[in-house]
Amino acid sequence: MLNRPTVLALASATSASGTAREGASLNTEPASAGTISVFCSAAITTASVLATFKLQVSDDGTNWYDLSGGTSSNVTFATAAGTGTEVITRKVLMFDVAAVSWVLCRVVATLSGATTAAADVTTATYHYVSRGKLLQ
Repeated sequence: MLNRPTVLALASATSASGTAREGASLNTEPASAGTISVFCSAAITTASVLATFKLQVSDDGTNWYDLSGGTSSNVTFATAAGTGTEVITRKVLMFDVAAVSWVLCRVVATLSGATTAAADVTTATYHYVSRGKLLQ
């Protein structure tokens, strides 16, 4: 049986326009290469506000580097803008297999556009298969 842990990266919350919400750091050691993904969700109500999600890696937890795309996945995306009525966007971003060569990874969500409201929220959850469990 596969062991598929999930880890909360970003609790559902709003942020000021242009302020990056940095997700919890995920140690890549327990993950099988190529299995780390992030379920990203945004609920945007305010017209002209949108959310952008991106993936980052680090060796020390201090210096973070944006991923620039891999052979098999998207590493960033922007949601549809709000319309005055709630617009929900959900997407899974995947870390490339090379992400496990870094010590840590994380997701970053940023709301931008007009001034945000309490109803404009982002959330994210990491998913992976535990190391050594992929081929069992």
